[in-house]
Amino acid sequence: MRELPPELVHRFAHEAMGTIFEVLIAGQEITYAVQVSQAVFKEIDRLEAVFSRFNATSEIGQINRLRPGESLRISLDAFECLKVAERVQRETAGAFNINFRQAGNSSERPEFELIAADSGFRVRLRQDFLGRSPAGLDLDLGAVGKGYALDKAASILAEWSVERFLIHGGTSTALAAGDAPGLSQGEYGWPVGVGGTWELPDVPKRVLLHGRALSGSGTEVKGRHIRDPRTGRPAEGLLAAWVSHPSAAVSDALSTAFMAMSSKEARRYCEQHSDVWTLLITPKKKGLLFNREILGA
Repeated sequence: MRELPPELVHRFAHEAMGTIFEVLIAGQEITYAVQVSQAVFKEIDRLEAVFSRFNATSEIGQINRLRPGESLRISLDAFECLKVAERVQRETAGAFNINFRQAGNSSERPEFELIAADSGFRVRLRQDFLGRSPAGLDLDLGAVGKGYALDKAASILAEWSVERFLIHGGTSTALAAGDAPGLSQGEYGWPVGVGGTWELPDVPKRVLLHGRALSGSGTEVKGRHIRDPRTGRPAEGLLAAWVSHPSAAVSDALSTAFMAMSSKEARRYCEQHSDVWTLLITPKKKGLLFNREILGA
């Protein structure tokens, strides 16, 4: 019997949001895959224009100029991304906070309020804002925006009837659907590396993503560059954190939040959220894996 050639994976790259996004598409003809990737990257560029804090005319740039009590009409994209940030801040008791100028007094209550009504979506700066954040407002979606862009990219791929893909933003967050070619019998999903350079017992080096996202944060490359918004000092809770969730925006935010949290806090969070798979590397270089049955790791 003549052996069939290996199935191709079409790979496309695009620079946006200060990193390199990549789309890997299987099961499609090359010309169609090119068109799909262009639609995906166009959507990511559109979101960058909405989210950039360095662009005074972006929605985030305009929010950062609000005064206490003022509100601004915003798009559904900005509303949804801020809603994820608000949710994770509340659930982690302030260990996640997108206000870049938050100086050591982050709480579970964000500095802004989100309002959804028949007339549209609005964001309002709290009246007591200056008392809580005297340094001012500088919302930075860097720890959630790229994940949100991946979620929107997945919607574009679904609209184009692409069922097998892996997309990532700078390798820190990946989102996958369907199965990659060349898997061993009984395997499903797309293989993604975890665990970093640490060779520790019970720490997997590879997981398979299927209809889920995976995000990683750590100290290996940039050192302790993540700060704890509750203290204003560099986060010292963990050396690295990988988090998987159906939403890339949520996994992106949680991987950052867990870096500021202790392993006990992260464990408690995972006990309360059974859909969150987590791998942590503690300061004593111990690997901790929570809800491991989700990815079979």
